[in-house]
Amino acid sequence: MTNFFDLPTEIRLDIYKNVFGTGRVVFSTSRSDTDSLLPRAATQPVSCCRSSQLLAVCKTILEEARPILYAGTTFQVVSHVFAGKLPANFSDGALMAPYVRHLVWQVDCDMLKWMYQEDLQIRDSDLTQLSSLEVRCRAESWRDSFLGEHCDRDRFIQGREQAISYARFLQERMANKPQLVEDRRLLGRGCVILRLQNPTPVLSADVSSQIVAEQLMAADTVTQELLL
Repeated sequence: MTNFFDLPTEIRLDIYKNVFGTGRVVFSTSRSDTDSLLPRAATQPVSCCRSSQLLAVCKTILEEARPILYAGTTFQVVSHVFAGKLPANFSDGALMAPYVRHLVWQVDCDMLKWMYQEDLQIRDSDLTQLSSLEVRCRAESWRDSFLGEHCDRDRFIQGREQAISYARFLQERMANKPQLVEDRRLLGRGCVILRLQNPTPVLSADVSSQIVAEQLMAADTVTQELLL
């Protein structure tokens, strides 16, 4: 009987990918927790999939499969902050941080006008590992907490420009040099969504025709072999 670990490493990694698939995990930090983007202690409103229990089989599988599980999972972190004050550190010792590849950072704040890059102190080494990063700045009330005044259109535009400036700051530090794409579908609801991701490659007509021709030639070869 063949042992699982007798299989080549490449095959074992492919098995892990098929077992885990893709998933999504949402973390919600407390209103006072603004020190870390991926805090050690945070509530997790969704349960883990059963396939993740594979990590508990043995230490070898844990070391091999954990990076694949985290790489195929999109982590959405909801930070409840005050007046645009953002977390100052990416991981703060979180065990998952070195394995995260896809991150959605949602900031629920009263206003965005004090969203300063120099206060973030996010290490470049924590950003280079990311394949995609989505920044969401959402303000349900858009109210100035100090003066009690409703946020006007000019202040909303200023907050959006702050968010775009911050996204460009992150874009320069990501290793894969992603494109910055703004999703404007929720602008009317006071939500700024900025995505940093690599564009999906589009095959040219010549390449597509070549692939189709190769597939037809392969099918003809199989047909001839069957006829013989």
